[in-house]
Amino acid sequence: MPIRRVLSAFPVKFFQGLMESVDLGFMKAAKLTEVNIAEPERVATLGQLRHACTEEAFRAAAEEAGITAIAPHTSPAGGRFSLISSGGVHLIRSNIQTHCGPPRPSRFRKQWALLNAWLDPVQLSLLERVERPAADRLCGMLVVSSNGKFGDASLPAFVGLGIPSADLSTWKFLRPLTEVLGMYHDLETEQRTPGQAPVEIKDRAVPKLKRRNRDGEDE
Repeated sequence: MPIRRVLSAFPVKFFQGLMESVDLGFMKAAKLTEVNIAEPERVATLGQLRHACTEEAFRAAAEEAGITAIAPHTSPAGGRFSLISSGGVHLIRSNIQTHCGPPRPSRFRKQWALLNAWLDPVQLSLLERVERPAADRLCGMLVVSSNGKFGDASLPAFVGLGIPSADLSTWKFLRPLTEVLGMYHDLETEQRTPGQAPVEIKDRAVPKLKRRNRDGEDE
């Protein structure tokens, strides 16, 4: 299962720190926007600051857990995005949305998502030899959604781990980090009691966000 590779490659400390770092990043972005930006430009600037602060939080959580985090230049040139790698698993960020749909297909994300081609069945041809995609590497993504216009701007609505399809059209796996942390406990229990049936870790889940009315209240 792809998620088992992630659990083996990254210590639980990384995801624990990531939850806290992302929350602090959203708070920082909201405060900077409110204090320094005039109301007409506030919405646009908040989105940019969330991007910057979440990138910073992503790298900080990795470094705190003893994992190397880099922010390489894209090729062709187009920006810099954080990359965290361990044990053949490479983590990047999806774009921040008000939902948890597939990530925006930037060149950077397309490049790394191609590592997951082995997750899709290979259509073998009887007439020609078809190379099976290499299965030695995996791309995962930090998935963060915002609360939208009427929600709390200082906290994310969802923080999770996603494993995208190679073409970025869907999520092969998507769970909140709270559930990912629980999987570490399940895996540890399974390893301690090998005679028992293994704990099932499902590969598909889509979070349901609460809808909010115009007064900012949950429906």
